[in-house]
Amino acid sequence: IDCLIKQKKINHMLLRPNPMIISKEDSLNYNQIKGKNMIAYFEENNINRIDIKGNGQSIFIVEDEESESNKKIGLNYTECTNLKLYFKNNQLESVNYETQPKSTTTPYSNIKEEERYLKGFNWREKEQPKNKNDIFNE
Repeated sequence: IDCLIKQKKINHMLLRPNPMIISKEDSLNYNQIKGKNMIAYFEENNINRIDIKGNGQSIFIVEDEESESNKKIGLNYTECTNLKLYFKNNQLESVNYETQPKSTTTPYSNIKEEERYLKGFNWREKEQPKNKNDIFNE
C-alpha cells in the first residue's frame, strides 16, 4: 500500500498487486471485490472513490430491500475488466461495472460453499486493526 499525502491529508492510496476488499455481512457471508490494482481517492481524509483496474471481480449478498428483515435472496458474482466504487459518508453508495460485465446470481438456498469466496479470500481477522493506533509500527 502506498499513500500519497497532500497538504497533510491523504489524497490517494495505491493498493497492489491483486488487492481484495472484504466486508463481513454476518458469520457466514462476506461481500468481496478484487482486481489487479486499486486506487482509492480521498477528499478531506474521507474515502470518495476506488478504481479497480484489471480483472475486476465481486461477490455481493443480495437482500430483499422491500422486506423489513432484509432477507437474503441470493449471491451475485460479477466479473469485468474495470470497476469503480463510489462512497458517501465513508459508506459504499454504488458500484459501476465497466467493460462488458458478466454477472450471475445464485438463489441463496442453492449457494455452494466454494461459491461464497473469491480466489485468494483470507479473512485474517486477528490481524485487523481495531483502532487507528493499530496501524502504526513502533
